[in-house]
Amino acid sequence: MLQTSGILETSGVSFNTFQFSGAAFRWWEAYERCRSVDAVPLTWKEFSVLFFEKFVPQSRREELRRQFEQLHQDSMSVMQYGMRFFELACHAIWLVPTDRERIRRFIDGLTYQLRLLMTHERVSSATFDEVVDIPRQIEMVCIQEYGEREAKSPRV
Repeated sequence: MLQTSGILETSGVSFNTFQFSGAAFRWWEAYERCRSVDAVPLTWKEFSVLFFEKFVPQSRREELRRQFEQLHQDSMSVMQYGMRFFELACHAIWLVPTDRERIRRFIDGLTYQLRLLMTHERVSSATFDEVVDIPRQIEMVCIQEYGEREAKSPRV
C-alpha cells in the first residue's frame, strides 16, 4: 500500500519519499483532485489523521486509543516506554494536542520514582524530546550504580 520510493534532499536534509499503490494510490489521487490548487499543503499530523481514518477500521483506532490512555511504563525501560508512547500518541491526537499535554501524559506514565524526579519538568520550558531524554539518563545512571554496587559486594 505504501512503499519507499527514494530520498528527497531539501536544504541538505534528507527525507524518505513514499509512493502509494492500489487503493491508497486511488484514494490519494481522488483527494488531491478535490483540493483547490492554492490549498496549503497538509501537515504530517493532518495527513496521518486522514490516512488512518480511511485505512484503519474504527474499532482498531479505538483499541489503540484505549491502549494509549492506559499506557504506563511498568516493567518497560524508558526507551521502550517512550517508543510505545510515541507509537500510540498518533492515535489519540486530541488527547495530547500540545507539547505541554504530551509532556504531562508522558511523565504521568513513568514509574513512581521517575515521576517523582520529573516533577520540575511539568512546569519548566523543556521540550517533549528533552523530557523523554531526562528519565533515560536517570535510568542509565541507576543501572550503572546498581552494576557498581554488585561488583563491590562480596560473593559467597
